[in-house]
Amino acid sequence: MAYANKRQERYIMTEKGKEAIRRSRRKEAAKLRATPDGRITLRYRKIKCEWGKPVADWWLKQDTKCPACGPHVLYDKAPTRIKGRSNESELVIDHDHRYTRKDYRNNSDLLPRGILCHRHNLALGMVKENIEELKRMIDYIKNLPVGRKV
Repeated sequence: MAYANKRQERYIMTEKGKEAIRRSRRKEAAKLRATPDGRITLRYRKIKCEWGKPVADWWLKQDTKCPACGPHVLYDKAPTRIKGRSNESELVIDHDHRYTRKDYRNNSDLLPRGILCHRHNLALGMVKENIEELKRMIDYIKNLPVGRKV
């Protein structure tokens, strides 16, 4: 960073200066979290940092629907988190587990598979993307008894 004078450069290297910078960044983030566009900006920055710019740009273009939930359920790209860190209503990036986030950062041609809601992403991860296991689960649900007569 270029600062006006040497004194400013020395100040930001001190503990007091670093704390001032942290306060400023926290204040900016709190201001951005107050608006939907600001939350999308913050989420974009986070994805860009973790996954790389091509994936972050891809994320911005994605629709706010989970293919597993159906077209009638819409999600926010960056929902508010009023009480704690609840991400049930958040869309997450579904990626091929053969690749790491580092692979996505280093290869601009590599993009994730899609976007899923948090619940369906967890379900897919729990069955380890095994289609046969999913079919067995569907058969199990189909064969459940409807109800017992007393």
